[in-house]
Amino acid sequence: MRKPKKIIVEIDEEGNTSIDGQNFIGTECSHFIEEVEKSLGQQTSQRNKPEYRQRQVINNKNLQRGGR
Repeated sequence: MRKPKKIIVEIDEEGNTSIDGQNFIGTECSHFIEEVEKSLGQQTSQRNKPEYRQRQVINNKNLQRGGR
């Protein structure tokens, strides 16, 4: 069972913002982080987590097998 994907935004007392994507694989998180940054009107520095380098496995049980 997959864990739900989350974007966590933290703003401290001084107005510093951090954005963390959880349970994303590969580069899919980047799109969502960019949208949050646009909404906040500021860009944050970026550090990629180990999950960023993982590949997403697509499981399609409806693949046609065999030849002609």
